[in-house]
Amino acid sequence: MKKWILALGILSVVAVAGCGSDSEEGTNGETNNETEQTSENQEMDEQAVKKELLNVQMDLTNTFKTFQQKINAYQEALSAEEVDEQAIQQTGEEAKKAASEGAAAAGDYAVEADLPEEMKTNIEETLPALQAYYEEVETALTDNMENADFTAAEEKFTEFNDQFGEILQDAGFPATPNLMKEMS
Repeated sequence: MKKWILALGILSVVAVAGCGSDSEEGTNGETNNETEQTSENQEMDEQAVKKELLNVQMDLTNTFKTFQQKINAYQEALSAEEVDEQAIQQTGEEAKKAASEGAAAAGDYAVEADLPEEMKTNIEETLPALQAYYEEVETALTDNMENADFTAAEEKFTEFNDQFGEILQDAGFPATPNLMKEMS
């Protein structure tokens, strides 16, 4: 009888120990599941941020495209094989007005996207360089409509493009955009 009680006791200990290890495995399995869900959520969040950043980029492009196209038309008139003074004057006036409107639009532009506040702030901090670009274009056209020098303006646009590109790279995009080309 003592042997049976001893055997029953050992079986009870083994059974309790076995149940204990099952519950630990369940906890580890749950932890692994939670880790997988957390990384899936992070991946979904990263994808959502990327999508929103692309929306911001597209909105910037669409907003400033009309201004940029008029400036480009002026530059094309300047570089034409046969110089047409009237075309230069007309496109120059349109470009000057577009630059003024572009500077105002850049000053008033607000990021309307579902992004973390820090990222919105970073994007908004790029806008003064874009505004300065348009202001430099307007100044160059005011100074010399027949042959405006956009060197200072181009430096400001490059600064804007580089800053915006850095935000995209930090978000995991492999390449930075050429916003001037996209706006043209």
